[in-house]
Amino acid sequence: SVFTFHAFGTDIMGRYREYFYNGADFSAADDLARHRIITDILDSLPYDNPLRSKMNDRYTHINDILSAISDLKRAGFTDAEFNALLDAAETTIDTAGKLLGSIFENRISKATKTALENILPQIESIDESMPLEGAISLREVLANSLQHTINEAENHEKVTPPITAWKNEWMTRDVNKNQILKAQKSLPKLRALHLIYGLYLREMERNELYDYDDMIMQVVHAMEVYDDLRYDLQEKYQYIMVDEFQDTNMAQMRILHNLTNNPIVEDSPNILVVGDDDQAIYGFQGAEVSNILNFQHTYPKTTNITLIDNYRSTQAILDSARNVIIQGTERLETHLPELNKALTSHRKSATTNVELVSTPTPHDERHWVATSIKSILADTDTPPSEIAIIARKHADLISLISYLTELDIPISYDRKDNVLDDEAVIVLEKISEVIHALGVGEYSRVNALLPEVISHPAWSIEPTAAWEIGITAYRDRKHWLEVMREHSKTKIFAQWLIACSAQAQHLPLERMMDIIIGNTSIDDSYTSPYKEYFFGANAHKEDMSTYSSHLKNLSAIRSALQKHSFDIATPQLSNFLDFIDACRVSNTSITSMRHIGDDASGVQLLTAHGSKGLEFNHVFILNTTDAMWGEKANGKSSSISFLPHLRLRRNNNDYDERLRLFFVAMTRARQGLHMSFAIDNDTSKEMLLAAFLHDDTLPVHAQPASTSKQNTTNIAEHLWYAPIVNVPQITMEDYLLPILKDYKLSATHVNRFIDVTTGGPQRFIIDTLLRFPSAKSAVAGYGTAIHAALQRAHDHVRSTGSLLPEEDILHEFEKHLDKQELTDDERRDFLQKGSDSLSAFLRTHHGNFTKEQFAELNFAHQDVAINDALLTGKIDVVSFNKEDMTATVTDYKTGSTLTSWEKGLEYQKIKAHKYRQQLLFYKLLIENSRDWRRYTMTEGILQFVEPDAAKNIVDLKLQNIEQEEVDRFKKLIEIIWKHIMALDFPDTSHYDNSIAGIRQFEEDLLNNLES
Repeated sequence: SVFTFHAFGTDIMGRYREYFYNGADFSAADDLARHRIITDILDSLPYDNPLRSKMNDRYTHINDILSAISDLKRAGFTDAEFNALLDAAETTIDTAGKLLGSIFENRISKATKTALENILPQIESIDESMPLEGAISLREVLANSLQHTINEAENHEKVTPPITAWKNEWMTRDVNKNQILKAQKSLPKLRALHLIYGLYLREMERNELYDYDDMIMQVVHAMEVYDDLRYDLQEKYQYIMVDEFQDTNMAQMRILHNLTNNPIVEDSPNILVVGDDDQAIYGFQGAEVSNILNFQHTYPKTTNITLIDNYRSTQAILDSARNVIIQGTERLETHLPELNKALTSHRKSATTNVELVSTPTPHDERHWVATSIKSILADTDTPPSEIAIIARKHADLISLISYLTELDIPISYDRKDNVLDDEAVIVLEKISEVIHALGVGEYSRVNALLPEVISHPAWSIEPTAAWEIGITAYRDRKHWLEVMREHSKTKIFAQWLIACSAQAQHLPLERMMDIIIGNTSIDDSYTSPYKEYFFGANAHKEDMSTYSSHLKNLSAIRSALQKHSFDIATPQLSNFLDFIDACRVSNTSITSMRHIGDDASGVQLLTAHGSKGLEFNHVFILNTTDAMWGEKANGKSSSISFLPHLRLRRNNNDYDERLRLFFVAMTRARQGLHMSFAIDNDTSKEMLLAAFLHDDTLPVHAQPASTSKQNTTNIAEHLWYAPIVNVPQITMEDYLLPILKDYKLSATHVNRFIDVTTGGPQRFIIDTLLRFPSAKSAVAGYGTAIHAALQRAHDHVRSTGSLLPEEDILHEFEKHLDKQELTDDERRDFLQKGSDSLSAFLRTHHGNFTKEQFAELNFAHQDVAINDALLTGKIDVVSFNKEDMTATVTDYKTGSTLTSWEKGLEYQKIKAHKYRQQLLFYKLLIENSRDWRRYTMTEGILQFVEPDAAKNIVDLKLQNIEQEEVDRFKKLIEIIWKHIMALDFPDTSHYDNSIAGIRQFEEDLLNNLES
């Protein structure tokens, strides 16, 4: 099994759902929901709470509070554990603070060292309890730090400088100007944070919400609370290897501890960790480099193996990188004098080049980088994909793009877009404002908004028509909408706006969005041109880059709306506008990642963090100034400081971390390392080279200015267009290839591909690959609620061994139905229908629910493959028989019943065919999975939740499955996979819209495969 820690947590929560039963139905909280919860908590606190301060009527500490809560969760701390740690540390703070305060009230001198030596034993003897196993106490950290300083002072020619440095790091003054430990000053805010953290956890639970950091935290505590879960995992995972160990955080370490603290193996578990403390660059994720330092203390019988042979980089590159990294302080070599990490190159390269270049201005630097890359491409056989440009910040990469495209240099870059700034999203927002204002009678606002709205070409209104409307409205003192209703070019659009305003008062948000976008229409008279303008055939043919950007951002905003926890059961258009407004007021970003170019044929533009684990023939590192990489690099500091021994604060502003980050960037290079900086920045302020690059063995080569009077305009244009630069043109293939890198085929995808009655492969592109956003149908929402209720019933049996009462299952159904976007009439009808259907179904099948059944079995991490085709999916219920090693699959269906695989009306035959192939797909999932490949699926059952006309619950079984049928289906999957990977989507318009047409298309696919 190969996992990231987060995927490991996901897998455990999926496989052992019974231990996470209480949170099984929780939804992910977005940033806006988390922001709102903290705001509500602060509103409820006394005015003198230290984290409740305001500026311009906004709480100033909200982002720091959210960040600190994330830090606590990444450490796996509950609010009770955090409070216990504060209580324990306060004993040391009180006692040691008084001892140290009395010493540092006096001027630092040689006598100070003696005084510190005298109090050190008293500090070491402080009785500070340690409430968490494996955690280190403040007393220990303080005493060790003080002992280290005393030793430094002993060996220092002036004695006092190390003591002064220690005082500056550890001590401060209180309001009475008395010397105290900085930790004492931090305590009031930490106590306030503890209070807020506890309230936040309870409020999240009350709202049935979780956030990203909860995943690992819940797994940690489940492993520590449930002995049988921990023993089962220890039995399953007896050999553990952790790569990139330097990037683990405290919660991840607690998982490893729980996996390895089995008494049977005592202190010698089978664990191998691979890490390089010099590449610990994920402090912003709570990663802790001290985990490497403490590993041998945790596992005393550890064998250390130092890897010193390097097969990537030339010796010149390795030496330059080492000259940088040895300037760091938190290194294993510093703590273990016997350790020598100097690398020896075994790369046989005829040429190598390590250079540090200065230019007069950033324009000259970008020009030099672009022309240097152009020369490498022209003069050598180096492909563009073997060249990387690395920067610490995205802004430096964005500023360079126009210089590269100007020289026709292909690029590959993952760009983060602010969704709320996207043209397609803004147009959607503006038209929604008009529709909402019209619906609630805010006619003055409608009048103010319409000129801007109809001037956009998306609505296909000619500029002359808009001008005529404006003149008439002004002359006759009429509202714009009145004039638009009378104008021949806008009459139908005005009527559509009025119709939309009426629909918006009762229609669920997602379906209202479909009308505005043009997925559906109110009637046959008019369909919104929005979709055709931004996403029609001409749109992607003319400019696929812009098309892909709009599509990503529209999908992101609709996804954000779907995930957001609204205060009402059925959000409407007004809630969309409130959501957008709240995001802007709270500075909450909605972002989407957009891939530009092709990895295989473009120069790679990367941040240093993004370059981790990669390697290239040539690496260019940008803006190597002190202000960007060195001691002067600034960033927003937090108003909440954790106690020194907890080391929870994300340390991405730490100088050592930036040093390691630069080291990582340098060591991506195989043979060419090109570093550059500008002497003046874009505002003509003088810049200094990063201090760690001042090295006699690495001289600075000054490049002359490339600027002349004739091209100053060109410089200005580069600066102006950098943030909005028009990236290189891409094709549909360029856009889809990155999507296919992580693609896996599901049963739904197979059926969508072969169903020629609904568009076949062409529909597959739109719905599956492009994923054009659209509303979930009311029927689909009903099905979701039914499945959720039955899943809850299975989870209860698995967790408790007893059946969940029928009324509780019906309550679960109602609760999940309330989460669906339905009209009041739909909700009322589906509630009655679903309650009746579930009651009938449970009378027939509830007694068959067993503790051994797996519900919602997820195959996402089961590495299922049919030759090259990668498969995934979830199965409603699987029963494994360990005696005869067979599996039975049950799939719940909420539609009309089927009684035969072959007979029935045309639509029933199509449905039966797709259902049958779905069960065959599940057979392949089980029999080719990592954990259940030894089982054979001998039976698949479709259980229809709704009774038939005779009020009977119907099962349709697939038994005695012929191997010939399975082999045929496997071949079909293989050929579908090959078509998808080749981006070859056959035109199926000539096939009949019938089961015969579907079967013929499948046969044609299979014949092509065999030929």
